[in-house]
Parts: sequence; C-alpha cells; structure tokens
Amino acid sequence: MKVILASVLLFLSAISFGQNGAPLPAGARGMAMGNTGISNQDIHSIFTNIGGLAFLQGTQFAIFGEQRFVGTGINNLAVGAAHSLGSGTFGLTIQNYGVNDYNEQKIGLSYARKLFDKLSMGVQFDFLNTRITDYGSAAVFTFEIGFVAPINKELSVGARIFSPMRVAITDEEEVPGLLGIGFSYHPSKKVTFNGEVEKGIDTDLSIRAGVEYQIHPVVSLRVGGAANPTLATFGLGFKISDQFNLDIATTYHQVLGLSPGIGIRYGLKNSIPLRKR
Repeated sequence: MKVILASVLLFLSAISFGQNGAPLPAGARGMAMGNTGISNQDIHSIFTNIGGLAFLQGTQFAIFGEQRFVGTGINNLAVGAAHSLGSGTFGLTIQNYGVNDYNEQKIGLSYARKLFDKLSMGVQFDFLNTRITDYGSAAVFTFEIGFVAPINKELSVGARIFSPMRVAITDEEEVPGLLGIGFSYHPSKKVTFNGEVEKGIDTDLSIRAGVEYQIHPVVSLRVGGAANPTLATFGLGFKISDQFNLDIATTYHQVLGLSPGIGIRYGLKNSIPLRKR
C-alpha cells in the first residue's frame, strides 16, 4: 500500500506546478487570463499579491474552486476575505489543495496599506500544513511581501516575494521561494492586458499573459497563455450586480488536459462596487 501511495505522491508532485503554499491563480478571472494577477487591485489580490489589497474599500469576499486536470481527483479550493479600515486593509485566506490521501493547507493573515498615493505594500504571514495518509503531517510558517504601483490610469505594476527565506517542510522538500513581477495595461475601459514573469529559487522562469475584453456591460471575455508550464487559458466574467460577480475559467495542458475553475466575488453594501482591475 505504501509503495502505491508513494507512486501516487510522485505523480502529484510532477503535476502540481509548485504548490506547497505557492500563490494560487488570481481567482477564476486571473486563471482565464494566463494565471496572472500580480498587479491586481481587487479582492483577488489576497491570493496573488497582498499589496493590491490596499486599494480596497469596505468588506469584500472571494471564493475560488478548481478541479486540477479532470479525472485526477485533485481539487484546488480557496476562500478569502478583506476589510478596509482607515489605516489599511486586513485580510484572511484559507486554501486547500490535493486529494484524499495528500493535502496541502494554507492559512494566511495579511495587512496592506498605501505608502504613498501611487505605491502600496502588503505583508502576509502564512501557516502551511502538508498531510499524507499513513505518513503524518508537517507544518511550517513563512511570509510573503507584495507591492503595487498604479503609475497612471492606464498602467499598473506589481511585485511579489513569496517565502524569501528557505523553509524546510521535510528533509527533502522546501517551501518554494518565488519572485514575481507583473503589469496591467488598460488602453480603454473595455480592454485589459496582463503580463508577468515569475522565478523560483530552484525553478526556471515562468511567463504568463492574458487579455480581457468587455463584450457587454455585464459580460467579459478572457483568454491567455503561459510558458513553463505551457498552458492555454480562457473564460468568461459576469457582473450580476455592483456587489456580486461570477467568473468561470478553464486552463488546458496539452498532456494533462483541462482544469475548469469557478469564482465568486462579493462586496457588502458598505463597499464600493467591485473594481475591474
């Protein structure tokens, strides 16, 4: 039994694309746009770059679910909440990734604020737990830092550092330290381009890009792609109301197949309408 389980875990490691607490896609919206989101300035920043939370107002929530490679039984689930005060924005995120016999959990507590009018910074402290049936579990703590700078109405840039210090999960495995830089370009109110690069301490450079086009006041079309791993992505966004948005997305890997995802964004009535960025 242990030999079979070890083989399954080896397979999971090969297709996980750097989990073990690594930042998730930016909800279903960012997932459809090539898994981008480092320059986000909305509730999805709680998953991808804490610095973007500084631009929120009121109280907002996000729920994200993904079935990683249909048929494998691997699920990727996340819930996030953020509340803005006069001094900054506090956030909480809970994430779970894996299958019945292998799970990775992440709980993050964050705080973000504007340093200047056009520069924000956020810090998140993460509790990571990896559980393997018949092998037990291992828990560690780490942190991440993010910056977002809205240069003007058309261009925003962001940077994220995840787990900058080496943190060992087991004798053979460490939390993957990551550095990511990204931008969002809005040539018009209906079009958004995202692009970013990310490099791990022990991994090759990953390149991601995507575009969103508002085809109707309540419907947006999104497409994107990524290299290392090579993915094609697409999806739709639906603005149900000023407080409620529904996003659907799918990524395609030429060997492992489709990974569908869905996301919900909700802001309380005391919040401003959810921002498109």
